[in-house]
Amino acid sequence: MRAAAEDAATPWLSLTGSGLITLPGTGTLDHGRINAGITVDNQDRDPLRLDVVDTSVAWTAGLGSGLETYGHAVVSRAVAVSPRATLFPSPIDVLVPRGLPVPQRPYYPQYAPIPYVNRTGRSQVGQLLPGDAVFGVKKSLRPSSGIVPGLAASGEIKLPLAWGLADLQAGAGTGAVDEKARLTAEWGGGSRSVVASLAYTRRGAPRWGDRIIVFDPSGGAQATDLPMRLPNELGLGLGVRQVVTRRLALAAEVTKAAQVGGRTQEFRGPGPLDVTAGAQVRWRGAALLAGLRYHVNSVPRLSQYGSPLGGLADLSQVPDSALMPYLSAIGASGAVPYLRHRGQSALQIPDGGPPLPAGARILPADVVIQAHDQIGYMLLCAWTFGKATRP
Repeated sequence: MRAAAEDAATPWLSLTGSGLITLPGTGTLDHGRINAGITVDNQDRDPLRLDVVDTSVAWTAGLGSGLETYGHAVVSRAVAVSPRATLFPSPIDVLVPRGLPVPQRPYYPQYAPIPYVNRTGRSQVGQLLPGDAVFGVKKSLRPSSGIVPGLAASGEIKLPLAWGLADLQAGAGTGAVDEKARLTAEWGGGSRSVVASLAYTRRGAPRWGDRIIVFDPSGGAQATDLPMRLPNELGLGLGVRQVVTRRLALAAEVTKAAQVGGRTQEFRGPGPLDVTAGAQVRWRGAALLAGLRYHVNSVPRLSQYGSPLGGLADLSQVPDSALMPYLSAIGASGAVPYLRHRGQSALQIPDGGPPLPAGARILPADVVIQAHDQIGYMLLCAWTFGKATRP
């Protein structure tokens, strides 16, 4: 009876502290109680056909007086990207002979949480590429009473664990600091709970953007940087949990992420709309969460857009031994100091120039976007320990 009473008073655990699956609830762990574990979160994301697998260490701790701290650190992020004929997101150096039109954005599709990812990085689970660390605090404002929902407010800060360009191109994240505020309402709280969530994320400014380099045969060149602006995010969520036994509960969620605010022009699809279902299991101090995520509003199976970089020469794979003589031959030697290491480069081909060097290619006229498999999964294995005490 005592164990049953303790279970009834203990919140179920989610990927974001006490809650459902990805959504938090309004309950908090008791003061002195700590939960620690490992999570695996797989997401399929468009429009880049990303397959993301995050392996994280996660924690939740009760602070008393309706306060709870939670968070996780992504110790291994593996990102697979589908092959593409067009250029990947920033940084891109666009070289244009003076007098020719400068191609205007958008240059590429982009997934804002992982804006720099391409196929040049360490996109493997065994490489232990770090991602982000999230630190959050939740305050329970009032309990549920009849049709009046319980309320909780929470705040999070996300810090990059890797910020070098090579790591960001492998999918580490934005390399910037994000902040999130969330309000959660919960009805019920006994055998059945219904949760609604509203969140706003302010994304930090990323470091790398695109660069336009205008050159003339006299040897002069002028560079103009085009910073990358990432959109902020409005998150909406609705979920339900049905307790089957004191050790087993079933949960389902619908979550939507909408991009808001100013941003760099891009070929973009709708923000993620996910339907998630899973089970929460607890036995003594152990906790297990397993679920499947269906990415509902993926882009159409095949979308095609005209590319402003179509017809330009991609020089990204040309070795320096061939690139430097070619740029000198077309009067672009003054642009060399502005070219960036590990960046991509596209050239508006001047009339009457020599043949393109080995390794160069002509970019296609269209950007083609294909949908992904749309199914992901998540897993949490954790242990709760510590004795509940009065703060």
